[in-house]
Amino acid sequence: MATGFSDYEARAYCALLQQSPANGYQIARLSGVPRAKVYECLERLAARGAAVRVEAPNAKGRLFAPTDAGELIDRFEEGAAAACRRAREALDRMQKGRRTVEVLWRVASRADLIDRGRKLIDGARNWLHLALWAEEFEAVLPDLTDALDRGVRMGLMLYSPHEGISQLQAMGAGAILHSRTKLQAIPLMGKQFVVVEDRLRCIVGSIFPDDNVEGVFTLNRGLVINAADLVNHEIYLERILQDVGQPVLDAYGENLDGLDAFDPPGRPGDRKARVGSGE
Repeated sequence: MATGFSDYEARAYCALLQQSPANGYQIARLSGVPRAKVYECLERLAARGAAVRVEAPNAKGRLFAPTDAGELIDRFEEGAAAACRRAREALDRMQKGRRTVEVLWRVASRADLIDRGRKLIDGARNWLHLALWAEEFEAVLPDLTDALDRGVRMGLMLYSPHEGISQLQAMGAGAILHSRTKLQAIPLMGKQFVVVEDRLRCIVGSIFPDDNVEGVFTLNRGLVINAADLVNHEIYLERILQDVGQPVLDAYGENLDGLDAFDPPGRPGDRKARVGSGE
């Protein structure tokens, strides 16, 4: 019925699979379709290609047989995919040049966070920006490799170790492991979960130690671009620190503890002195 069959059509087709060729009386008896409706139902199945009329000598009434179930489902899938493509093209034409009303969808569970993230990854055509921890990274790793196989460009910040990152790097992804611990920040910030698809839509959330999840899914352009920019800057900083970062670490501490966003700019030496003195 989910493919478009009515209740009677579904019953009649299943009955044909059990016994065929069969006439209307036999199908009505097997399926529970009223005899007054059964031939009308069988003719509709034949019109949509789910059944065929069978010629047989001395047959009592019109005979019908089912088409192959696998072939029928294949046709449904092809038809549905083609209809969705046409609908997408039509809607894209109607929406061109103007934006729909932007809304936020609240995400309140880890399962929903991962499920929506996977859908964004699977829908990406050009770019993916991601910031994840190992447990959630593992859940979406097959989707990430599929995206790379499709030619999607990927920038990924991984906050805790997972061997899968080397697989993505070997496939050409801009994937990098965060070199400094962020465990101490989890009680306040949670474990970040950021997935941005094609700079068009994103999901941003945090998973807290008590399994409380706070997140949003949105198409809002400002939030989407800022989320992608956040991932980019996390990756840029990590690459700089890994390539030429020792003077920075000397000045601000191994975990950059000497940095405080609320402080005015100062000389690196001043920061180094503060870190060394334990301030």
